[in-house]
Amino acid sequence: MRRSWAVLVALFGCEDPTTSTVTDNTSINDFHGFSSEASWSYRDDGVMDEAPEDEQLLRARYVGNGILDFRRGTRWADGRRAAEVSFFLDDMFSISEWDMGPYRGSGYLPLGQSNPAEGQSIDEGGWFCMTKRDVEVETYYGVFSNVVQFECDGSSGPEGLWTFARDIGLIAYDGPEYSLSLVAPW
Repeated sequence: MRRSWAVLVALFGCEDPTTSTVTDNTSINDFHGFSSEASWSYRDDGVMDEAPEDEQLLRARYVGNGILDFRRGTRWADGRRAAEVSFFLDDMFSISEWDMGPYRGSGYLPLGQSNPAEGQSIDEGGWFCMTKRDVEVETYYGVFSNVVQFECDGSSGPEGLWTFARDIGLIAYDGPEYSLSLVAPW
């Protein structure tokens, strides 16, 4: 009798499984890394299998108003200016000015939505960007799996793959004529 009762409870006492949809509330604020104490070290020589020379590193700091200031040398404070990229954030995450490697210019070039999701795309005046989320990216510093990537194409600005890691910021840029790879997030 006990065995029958246990079978009845097991069969009828459990509810049907339910499914729920988890929405991705990803915000670019979790990925851009813009804070007053933010700094990074990059290499732009394309080499990934040997240690970079300290004086050849690009030291970058967030200097406010969406601007990343890159300087070459052993220290940012006395390094020579090597690059600068200005970002703008409203309902879109955009580049507004750039001077890096062979790329120089200004204008409103959206990379993606402020809440980036896999497969989103932007097509604005010959500038096209596609958002990727489900990727793993390797830099000189390490491998990152929680990233937002913007794959951009167009003659208006620095086309290529812009990669931002959660809680770190820009970890890589891969363009046809120039690249950045994170060496250290400090």
